[in-house]
Amino acid sequence: MKKFLYFLPLLLLLLNTRIAPAHPWGGLVIDQQGNIYFTFICPFVDEDHYACVWQIDDRQNLKQVLESSHSPSDIILSRSPDRVIYGAERNNAAGGFQARLWKVNGSGNELIINPTTNEDVFFIQAYAVAEDGMVYFARENRLFERNDGGEVTEIELPSDIDRIDDLAWGLNNKLYILDRESIKVMEEDGSVSVLATGLKEDNPENIPFSGANILFDFTVDKTGNVYLAYYGNRRVLKVTPEGEVSVFLESEGPWSPHGVDVFNGEVYVLESTFGTSKWWKFWEDDIIIPRVRKVDANGGVSTVFEYKPDRKN
Repeated sequence: MKKFLYFLPLLLLLLNTRIAPAHPWGGLVIDQQGNIYFTFICPFVDEDHYACVWQIDDRQNLKQVLESSHSPSDIILSRSPDRVIYGAERNNAAGGFQARLWKVNGSGNELIINPTTNEDVFFIQAYAVAEDGMVYFARENRLFERNDGGEVTEIELPSDIDRIDDLAWGLNNKLYILDRESIKVMEEDGSVSVLATGLKEDNPENIPFSGANILFDFTVDKTGNVYLAYYGNRRVLKVTPEGEVSVFLESEGPWSPHGVDVFNGEVYVLESTFGTSKWWKFWEDDIIIPRVRKVDANGGVSTVFEYKPDRKN
């Protein structure tokens, strides 16, 4: 299940050709022990930001577990079906974007794929890791499979897939595909079906800022329900196994959701503020902060974590 920290595409959209050091959008995953990992900037309040991964343990303690080696950068989180956590970093250290893959935990990180600028070796537009360690990654509308030995094979997909923006594991080794505004499901035999389509609105009422109409992240629970973080409309959508779409959770301004996972029947959502300054100066005048909320099995909503900045510091 992949989790996004979109850096370059969105910042270029916002800032035209100006590159800021990093930005806060990302995703959230939960490991076997219930520790929460999310992508954000580090430090939270500073002019010199890097993309990084933070962990919230079962006592709600926060610590940094992975930092990008260079800026500008992305970090994309993923978890395998058995909740092993992975982090893919893409940075501009080599003059062109290079990618690497880590296995992440609170005590240390293991480098799985060495840094490469070769998109045929590894690319992090979207990726997911299976229980057997097989890495699946996408480029545009193409899907590839990489084994432990580094051999890469393209998987044949239907011609009507437009662009693979996210991947997530479901029941019985089904691979769910976010194809622009649609959720599609690939079975073990390679067949692909459409679960839901038309998930984005043309002009959402609650868009955080112009150009942010983005479906950011999604996850699949044990019964086949899909939860989708719709950043561009400040909502978490729920798609049933029958393809019925509803609004599961709404974020009040200035919060917007961009990460989601399900653990023990409870849905966890990563949100952040964008700020109130002019969009071309948001990193100068605003403190952009994260929070994590939880929706329990009875529909009760509580805040698991919210960063409280001290503007004096």
